[in-house]
Amino acid sequence: MQVFTFFCVEPDGSVPRFDVTPCPDDQAARRRAEELVGVHRGCDTVEVWRGATQLFAVTSAQQAAA
Repeated sequence: MQVFTFFCVEPDGSVPRFDVTPCPDDQAARRRAEELVGVHRGCDTVEVWRGATQLFAVTSAQQAAA
């Protein structure tokens, strides 16, 4: 199990909340990011990090298109 940090980034660039969650792999982390961007309506983007490396970001626009 790997530990991922999810930063909820608002349109102004601020990060008012974050979530630290263990996930079995990157795909599970992407699903968690998709959940978070759906739950926190103020979040424009959820950045996913493992340690000091940003892996990817999920945007609310991506979720709306899905």
